[in-house]
Amino acid sequence: MTIFPNRRKSKRQKEQSSEPGTSSGTRAEERQDPGIWGITGVVESQNLTNPSKAKKPTPQQAKKWQQSIDFLLEDPKGRAHFKKYLKTQYASENFDFWTAVDELKTKKPQGEKLKKETREIFENYISRDALYPVNINAKLRVGIEQMIEDPNTEIFDDAQKYVYRLMKDGPYMNFLQDSYFQTLIGGKG
Repeated sequence: MTIFPNRRKSKRQKEQSSEPGTSSGTRAEERQDPGIWGITGVVESQNLTNPSKAKKPTPQQAKKWQQSIDFLLEDPKGRAHFKKYLKTQYASENFDFWTAVDELKTKKPQGEKLKKETREIFENYISRDALYPVNINAKLRVGIEQMIEDPNTEIFDDAQKYVYRLMKDGPYMNFLQDSYFQTLIGGKG
């Protein structure tokens, strides 16, 4: 079960899916994450730029991920394998948003850099025409829209918590039951 089972494409996604050279129909399926739209560092070192090359965890590491989504998200290998799974489910937008906000808080940019980075997150995941819209309610979206011109590093906190709960209750539980994860804990993956 995916978070976006019958989601329609936004106008921007439809335009991009008709670009020459696209084969899959949506940009989200074919994009190579440049460390969450050009922001590098933590994300690249965690192998999220190419989850298919994520290093195999030990069965003990993978079993620890079963204890809580927090253990999974704290482990670079866990993040990479969870993202790989989400891509197969066409549901990686929420994870990408959660990761981008986490990185924003870690970097703590200020001034124009803060405005630029919060605007990028907003346009990619929150705005009504977002390329990779996250599944948040209208109240959260409006609150962010009202703060986007004068942002702080906590602007996305409520939306990040909401998305975290969605991932925890849906995709994370499905990931643990999936045959892909079962091969990881069995040491055969």
